[in-house]
Amino acid sequence: MFLLPTLSLLLVLPACEVECDNDTVDDDDDTPDFGLWAWGEEGTALPEFFPASDVSETQVGRIRTDYDTASTAWGNFGPLEFWIVGTNMEAAGALDCDFCETRRQRDPSLPPEFDEYCANRGHSFVDYALNGGAGLNTRRTEEEEYSVFLVTFSSKYPFPDETDYTVVSYHEYFHVVQSAHIDTRDQDERARLMVENPWWSEGGAEYMAQLLHSRQPGVDSDYLKDRMSWKMDTRNLLLAGERFSDIPYGPRARIGYDLGTWFIAYLIDQVGEDTYVIDFYDDLNDLGWEASFLANFGVSSQVMLDDFEEFLYAPIEDQLEIIP
Repeated sequence: MFLLPTLSLLLVLPACEVECDNDTVDDDDDTPDFGLWAWGEEGTALPEFFPASDVSETQVGRIRTDYDTASTAWGNFGPLEFWIVGTNMEAAGALDCDFCETRRQRDPSLPPEFDEYCANRGHSFVDYALNGGAGLNTRRTEEEEYSVFLVTFSSKYPFPDETDYTVVSYHEYFHVVQSAHIDTRDQDERARLMVENPWWSEGGAEYMAQLLHSRQPGVDSDYLKDRMSWKMDTRNLLLAGERFSDIPYGPRARIGYDLGTWFIAYLIDQVGEDTYVIDFYDDLNDLGWEASFLANFGVSSQVMLDDFEEFLYAPIEDQLEIIP
């Protein structure tokens, strides 16, 4: 399997087939020196940006600014590429060809069958142009020599002129931070260390994104509490006896996203932001997920989840007391 499942705010449909020639990307001398950006370590290199032909420079500039803000807050991890899709199908198809050719150029060790796979892969840029959304794909496998983070942005759901576009930018970059702290190339082990259900990784990315946005100049002082109030409404969708942490990716994943966001807020209120963002992830490779949780947060994940279940049904006024 060449790709990890995409971590995304919106689901997209299976890919359309794209026919490409083999000369869509020039092999020039402008490729950044990724030796300055070792996997799992903060580096000094900058990401690359690959916009479709119908994407404006203003839109690219907004993503650059959002990346600067997020990497300043959480560290500069990579190697990292941003692929930015517009709404024109032909332009998206051409970007798909650029993408596949870039993958071949960056990693000549890829097997011959990769080219056909890439051209017809799921979650192609044509799909993003049709359906919107954003996502991170982490390419770090036993089949590939070159490891890289690939963040895809569409131009709708959210649209580039919406506040949520910046929040999505922060959300996807926090996934980069999470994944950069997992060194293994074994896909099953990577999934275990990320936690397979969305409550943990998606809750973390969403809360940290919303928190970071709330701290930016000009953002309304009630922004974060308003957003968290909306997310708490999701508890009404839980079935009798159902735990949000048991809900997988799929049609009801939004419950895991929203209540997971609240869990991370609850956790940070208990242990502090640096303990979650820095200490837990610094220990993740050596200790494993549960042991790092226990070592840094002082209780097992099950105890913390049980405590949170009680908090989940407190009055919203009391819940909002933990939100900055």
